[in-house]
Order: sequence, then structure tokens, then C-alpha cells
Amino acid sequence: MTLLTGFDLCRAAVAVEAISAPEQSVLMVLAIMADKQAQCWPSIAGLVSRTKLSERSVQNAVKALAEAGHLTRKERPGHGVVYTVHPRTVCAPAQAAPPQEMRPAGDAATPAGGAPKQPRTTKPTKASPSSVPRAERATKVPADFWPAPAAASLTAKAMADWPPGEIEEQVEHFIDLHTTKGTTSLDWQASWRTWVKNWKRFNGNRPRNHRNPDELQNPMVRALRNAEAREARKGSAVVQPRLLS
Repeated sequence: MTLLTGFDLCRAAVAVEAISAPEQSVLMVLAIMADKQAQCWPSIAGLVSRTKLSERSVQNAVKALAEAGHLTRKERPGHGVVYTVHPRTVCAPAQAAPPQEMRPAGDAATPAGGAPKQPRTTKPTKASPSSVPRAERATKVPADFWPAPAAASLTAKAMADWPPGEIEEQVEHFIDLHTTKGTTSLDWQASWRTWVKNWKRFNGNRPRNHRNPDELQNPMVRALRNAEAREARKGSAVVQPRLLS
């Protein structure tokens, strides 16, 4: 038997399970008092003083610990009892423990009825929107698309200067163009805001209802404006709203 001493002996005494509180207290006191040979020889009165237990409780605890194999008592005539402390990891003495049946690895028991072990199934995880490719998240323009109201935005301020009926005309042209081209977008409201900004860019800062009617009716002026618009379209890859013709 390998005897423990010092801190290892105290730690082993604390780790003992399935013993009563008085037995644990007595075992701890004996482990603390033990010398390098794991021996100590306190009197019953000394154990009573250190554990704060009654004399009968100390005597019963010492007897139970000896029977469980946690310590050994040896009478010394005229010198009391010498205790050798050797805490066990189990409470029953080795000779009282039931024999363990050893089974070869090849004779391992199989499940009842010889049923094969069912494979483990894992629950499929749902992909988050951010993990889906951008091309798969984009959609085509809805047939019933209509600009969302945003009174405080620059887009709303630009649309407020449009003449009556201009919004309906621009929305129809917006839907037709992107439907014909098969354009996809992650946010069609954002695409509409870009459309309005381009309209303002290619039609000047003046709204249509503020233009000179005589200027618009002049064929030469209209032809010049259309030529300028065609040149602007050639030099820009940005989709432009339909110009006034």
C-alpha cells in the first residue's frame, strides 16, 4: 500500500465520499495530524477537542473508518493507539468488494435483439440571409411597383416639383425599362431614388413646369435638346429616365 503524506493525504481525506459528517471530521483531523509515515496517536479526548464532537460520536467514527479501510488502529501498551491514515476512494474494504467479471473485448454485449445501432441524425441548419449569394437575393422589379412615401427625403423634394401626371409616367417607364432588360435589384426603392436623381441630372435643375412653354414648342430648340441628350447617353453608362421630346 502506498501511503500519502502532507497535502496529498489531506486532499485524499476530503475526496472520500459516502461517509457521515462525523467520520469526515475525524478523518480530516487524523490526516492533518499525521507525520511523514501517515501516522498519528491522538487520544479520544484530543479528537473530541479538535472535532467538537461527543466522545461516543468520535469512537463510532473511528470504528467505522477502520472497518471501511480508511485507517488502521494499532494498540501500544502504555502509549495509547497509533492511527495509520490511508483514505480509500471507495467506502467498503477491499476484501468486502464484490469481484468484477472480466469480459474479453470480443465478447462485448450487443443491443437487445441484435438490432443495429441507429445512425445519428443532425438537424439541418437554416442559412442566414447574409450567407446567401447576392445574385440569389436580388429580385426583378414588381409589376405593381410604386415609390414609397418619404416626405423628408431629397427624392421627395425633387418629385414635388414635377408637373401633374409626371410621377405616373416615370414609374411606368421605370417598370417597362427594367422589365425589358431583366434587371434585378436588392432594393427597388433605392433604385427608384437613383432614377429620380438621374432625371434631375439630365433634365437640369429646373423642374419641367418651370420651363418656358415657347422654348419647348420651338422645333429647333427641341432638336438641339434631343441631340444633347443623345450625346449625354453615349458618354454615360447610367440608366437615364426618358427625356421630353
